[in-house]
Amino acid sequence: MSELQLGLLGVGAAVVAAVFLYNKWQERRYRRAAEAGFASRHEDVLMRSGGAGQGTPLAWSGSERVEPVLVAFEAEPESDGDSRPVLSEFLDFIVPIETPEEVSGAALIGAAAAALEHCSKSICWEGFDETAASWEPLNPERGYSRLRSGMQLADRRGAAGEEDVAAFGAAIENAAASIGALATVPDPASALAKARELDLFCSEVDIRFAVHVVSDAAAFSGTRLGGLAQAAGFELDEPDGKFRQRDETGRVICSLANLEPSLFNFDGLRSLSTHGVTLELDVPRTPQGVFAQFRDSVQFFARELNARIVDDNRQPLGPAAFDAIGARLQAVHRSMEAHGIVPGGALALRLFS
Repeated sequence: MSELQLGLLGVGAAVVAAVFLYNKWQERRYRRAAEAGFASRHEDVLMRSGGAGQGTPLAWSGSERVEPVLVAFEAEPESDGDSRPVLSEFLDFIVPIETPEEVSGAALIGAAAAALEHCSKSICWEGFDETAASWEPLNPERGYSRLRSGMQLADRRGAAGEEDVAAFGAAIENAAASIGALATVPDPASALAKARELDLFCSEVDIRFAVHVVSDAAAFSGTRLGGLAQAAGFELDEPDGKFRQRDETGRVICSLANLEPSLFNFDGLRSLSTHGVTLELDVPRTPQGVFAQFRDSVQFFARELNARIVDDNRQPLGPAAFDAIGARLQAVHRSMEAHGIVPGGALALRLFS
């Protein structure tokens, strides 16, 4: 065999070895990347120890198996017509404020107003009533030595983010310092974890049922609809163009809207005509035990207007469909109650806003 052939064999062997080693290196690298990718870095709302924002997510440690502990985050027990303070440890990132001497509520609000102007979440203020030994909504005309401000951590627009929480804490801290008070900003990490959990919970139970009452022939007149709505206990909320039915405490049971683009308003009812209306049930904001009333209202409008009850696809809705809607509503309400949130209660109205 010539020297050239030997040389070519040597080069070939070297190339094969290099390719083999490169492939092994690539395989090992991709395996590590895959392992890292499949390892969860997100907290599971149900796989926690303690309440919202407390404890640590469960994890694997070596070859030992860690059994999951299913402990749901919970609000403090709430009752219908709850008149407790507005702020809630469950829902708000609360910054306590103390002063050596009493300051007016107006002074603190004024000091923080500019910094909080563009805050994307609802902000509430409270002052401590020394006589009643309890927190009350902040009275701008009254003096307090203990105050607190809270930013809502989640609503229907989503969870508060790291920048939101940091900006709020800094604003309250600076405002307090400007009037000689001390604000103690809590650790934002637990608040952010709580915000994510609340947002996840919202997405699981935030359901609205819409049922349409439609005519395939003559249109409904606005005056006719207005009269029927009044007879069924609905009142027109003109700003958003819907009729709403409320219970004895003023909480909304369901709404009645025009299925066509025109909104309802007092001046336009006389000239309005439409081939359909929509009755909507906002499940988490709906008080308990009112589904039968919603169902009765739908059937009332269908009967009086000689119209059909249909879904979004214009398919008829019969008793079985309403039974399914009622069962789904009850399931959502049970889930809310399991977390200490009364459907249609104060916390629910804030969380699903």
